[in-house]
Amino acid sequence: MEPSELTPAEFDGVRKNRYRPRLPWARIGFVVLVAALIAGAYFWRQKVRADALRERIYALHSEQVAPTLDRLAATRVDLEQRALDAKSGAAERLVEAEVPLSALHDKEVVYLQVRAPELTTNEALRAAIDSKTEDAVGACLGLELTPLSALSDVPEVLTAKWLATAEETNDMQRLSVREEQLTRAIERELPALKERVPADYFLLLVVQGKSRLRDPVDVFLWDLGQDKLALRSRTENRGRLITVRSQIGPESDSAKAAGDPIVTADCSIAAHIKAQLGEPTMDLATPD
Repeated sequence: MEPSELTPAEFDGVRKNRYRPRLPWARIGFVVLVAALIAGAYFWRQKVRADALRERIYALHSEQVAPTLDRLAATRVDLEQRALDAKSGAAERLVEAEVPLSALHDKEVVYLQVRAPELTTNEALRAAIDSKTEDAVGACLGLELTPLSALSDVPEVLTAKWLATAEETNDMQRLSVREEQLTRAIERELPALKERVPADYFLLLVVQGKSRLRDPVDVFLWDLGQDKLALRSRTENRGRLITVRSQIGPESDSAKAAGDPIVTADCSIAAHIKAQLGEPTMDLATPD
């Protein structure tokens, strides 16, 4: 009788590693859940604190800065529209002066010199306003003139664009720095902006051509407090300015017209304005 063939035994149960203990998954899951809840509560608390600080920054800007920015923007829009309405020129509709030059001293006088072709559209006018350089008209008049572009010259920290950056972070330290920057700007920068509004007068010079050296210049002066045109006249470059009466009003550097044709033209324009506003001047022709 032949012996039966041996076959290997098979294990039907679950294999276990007797040498490695089972991981306490229930306990690990509980610890992870508790840690997640603690982290979530921390970040939620940080966000609540950040939101409160952000709202404080917004409220500070809304109460202290926004009203001045709105008035500056409204004033610039109003003066831009007056300039656009003046593009037809002054030659056909002259208006005799209704305000003396002395009334302009210690007043906020906004000023713009522009060429007539730049008054065709809002975009062309704004480009001209933003690109303007200083001239000698204010110095020759003895007045401190505020360029129209200055109404848009706002420190970055006071702008709405800067304010929107507060949404970019929930970091309390960064938000605290932003609040400190805004508070400091309100104390140091905002007073100068407030002085620009309300503007008292708007002086507009429209060059009817390419250059005030040889082309006519229309002069417009608005009394903004009374919302009326106080002067509309036309002049041209006639020579060198000599002021007879001593300068009054705010201190300003005297314009040296001799030898500089641009300054000569500006002082000639100023001489015309002074004469229209009752200031005695002597305008000598420039030697050929």
